[in-house]
Amino acid sequence: MKWAIVFYALISLNGEMKEHISWGITFNHHEKCINFYEQNKTQILEGLRGYATNNVDPSAVLLELGCAHATADFTNATSDPIVTLKMPLYQGENI
Repeated sequence: MKWAIVFYALISLNGEMKEHISWGITFNHHEKCINFYEQNKTQILEGLRGYATNNVDPSAVLLELGCAHATADFTNATSDPIVTLKMPLYQGENI
């Protein structure tokens, strides 16, 4: 089991909420994640828009974006990560 502070996004599509976790950038502390978000807010939100358009649906709605503690077992591909200690940084708009 490995853990990290990661970005999470709650996205609504046709009334169904889905949680997406980004393992691309990880942090050791929530404070570092928050600072990174504040310094790169525009690029992060533009990246989410591109992700939603290409991988989810252009009509998706971003309900929440933030930092969270995620624990995962990368040796077991069928195991979902456990996400706790969510700290919302952004809430609500059409992406």
